[in-house]
Amino acid sequence: MTGTLQPVLSADPMVRDAAGRAFTDLAADWFRHEATSPDDGARTQKRRSVLDAVAELGFADALASPDAREAWVDAATIIRAQARSAAPIDMAVLLATGDRPASIAGDPSVYECAIDAGAPADAQAAIALALGRCLQICAAMEAALDLSLQYVRDRKQFGRPLASFQAIQHSLAIAAEELAASTALSDLALACMVREGCASVRLPGLLDAAALVLGHAIDVVYDASHQVHGAIGFTREYPLHRHSLNLLRWRDHLHRLRSGELRSAERLGDAALQAQGVWSTVTALMKPGDRHD
Repeated sequence: MTGTLQPVLSADPMVRDAAGRAFTDLAADWFRHEATSPDDGARTQKRRSVLDAVAELGFADALASPDAREAWVDAATIIRAQARSAAPIDMAVLLATGDRPASIAGDPSVYECAIDAGAPADAQAAIALALGRCLQICAAMEAALDLSLQYVRDRKQFGRPLASFQAIQHSLAIAAEELAASTALSDLALACMVREGCASVRLPGLLDAAALVLGHAIDVVYDASHQVHGAIGFTREYPLHRHSLNLLRWRDHLHRLRSGELRSAERLGDAALQAQGVWSTVTALMKPGDRHD
């Protein structure tokens, strides 16, 4: 397993640090502006300025094409950094499709169930965008859990930190387990992309599995994080809602990219039947394979 995930774990530390700082600063500036500028035109202009900043930093050119295998390590780092910060630019759309207007078309403060912006033009872009969604979802779940852990450490009830209550510990532990499973699966899909590219015979199956695993994990993380926060988690002033909205919209889009959650399950079931067992299917997905000709 370590060998399979090695490409993921060897991301350039300079890219990781630069992306983390840049998107944190861009997001902070955006949210300050959002709080004082309710005008839609001003908000749209501000999103354009964020896109310009991302382009100036070179992040918009991190992936020359969806099948640029070696570039996916750094591209994944940039996608994750954007998702953790909740910055108002969709790096998965930007890098997978190259569509700059689509990457800022959606209002990050509004939940949109059926986002048509950034629709992939071909099969490779659809695969790349689905992988990008998986990376974003895991990063957003991580951010939501980080907020939750900090909140229960700081908030006291009956003279004790919330973190000391067993029920809260249990709830967040289960959420952390779901995040770990989701991250491992997304990392495996990323490693597959780095090794084999969009034409990999394994990658569609890994993305189908991710659509199911991440879809369930979002429910668990969403419920746990909002339960421990109480009403404050839904307010505009507190950052949790930003990640919650992103998780819901990105899950919808991931399922649409994979033709629906049920269709993903059917394809995995068909593969298990052909392999004459679930374990054979799982091990086949985890082993490096060949590209489509």
